[in-house]
Amino acid sequence: MAGREDYRKINKKITEAKAVKPALARVGMIREILSWLGNPDKRLRIIHIAGTNGKGSTGTMLKSVLCESKYHVGHFSAPAIQDDLMMITIDGQPIDQKDVVKIVHEITFQIKKHDGDFSLLSTFEWWVLIALVYFAQQDTQFVILEEGPGGSNDVTNAVRSPYLIAYTKISLDNVCLTGSTLQQVATEYAKIIKAGSLVVSYPGQDYDVQKILHEKSQAVGAFWNPYPLPKITILSSAPRGLSLKIDDIPNIHLPLAGAYQASNLSTVLQIVTFLQQKGFQLSTDRTMAALSNVSITGRMEYVADRNILYDGASNLDGISGLRDSIKAWHLPFKPVFVLGLLDDRNAHEIIDIVASVASTIIAVTPEARDGMTAEAMASYCLHNTNIDVEIADDPGAAVQLARKYRDSSDALIVVTGSIYTLRAIFNEEEG
Repeated sequence: MAGREDYRKINKKITEAKAVKPALARVGMIREILSWLGNPDKRLRIIHIAGTNGKGSTGTMLKSVLCESKYHVGHFSAPAIQDDLMMITIDGQPIDQKDVVKIVHEITFQIKKHDGDFSLLSTFEWWVLIALVYFAQQDTQFVILEEGPGGSNDVTNAVRSPYLIAYTKISLDNVCLTGSTLQQVATEYAKIIKAGSLVVSYPGQDYDVQKILHEKSQAVGAFWNPYPLPKITILSSAPRGLSLKIDDIPNIHLPLAGAYQASNLSTVLQIVTFLQQKGFQLSTDRTMAALSNVSITGRMEYVADRNILYDGASNLDGISGLRDSIKAWHLPFKPVFVLGLLDDRNAHEIIDIVASVASTIIAVTPEARDGMTAEAMASYCLHNTNIDVEIADDPGAAVQLARKYRDSSDALIVVTGSIYTLRAIFNEEEG
């Protein structure tokens, strides 16, 4: 079909677009392009989710809660693990190829009209613009917009008047786009707070980080969450998820693995309380029903019949959370890790963390410009750890190799290290 071919060509051009470092000038440029397109962001009730870790989990849980209460919900979350269309969904359904083609033509027309061309935008900038235009065209009631890695210089900060800003956990990320100290990172993230917005924050936030965010909210005339935090108790934790008591409601099953998901859930429930106080109909029964059925591809995703856990953790904080979860599960055998990392300054420390809980590491090379080679990872393991390491020649062989090297069929296989690693393995398995 011509439509599919048009989409394939456009998607290829977007994917191959130049990488750009987030900068305030880029944010200003995107705002100007949005104005050429009729300011679609101004017609949207945007919940802007920002932070270092947990944006995908927080955004997906919130989407499930709002959809369960029959609201029309747009959700932007990037990058996608499998299909790029899944970055942009409404009520859980991905944007259609023909809509992408149509909107790209609209954006390109405006850019050319102002003496630019297709190459003006990066891959992420293209997808953010497509999402905002699409959500406005479809008359969504809420838009959940997950930030990229750039803090105030992130392209999602081009939206002028977010209805609510939700902060997930803020920590030192692995590429230092937002600062070299935690206070610098927090100060950078605080710059996205805008006058009139509602603001909620992750309950386990560092004290100084929380203080910076709160003070910025007061300074610009935003509304910091005044309501009590939900009381969440973890009753049990396993790869299949968490059993929780939420306030006075016992035995709520959250099918997301990792104790830190209880803190992400607290952020979601803060948003729900805020929205309830603003008159939106979000019943407790429907909220709990939504949480009991939530699932997130590639984020602490446990596939029971294969005994495999897929997690896109890619920085120190994410990998540390994964390690802590594995320790808390008291597994009968140490898991085998299929590990593919980006080659950044924290790669060796991440390997050390994995080695502390793994029986074997199957090293793979992620399909990314700055991926650490499997050979480099194996060399580091051999010289600096006591763990067995094997090299998988291609992603398709990695899981098969992991099965060969685990101590028992009951031993867990963990695939982690980057979204790119998961994408390559998922594509091979589906193929």
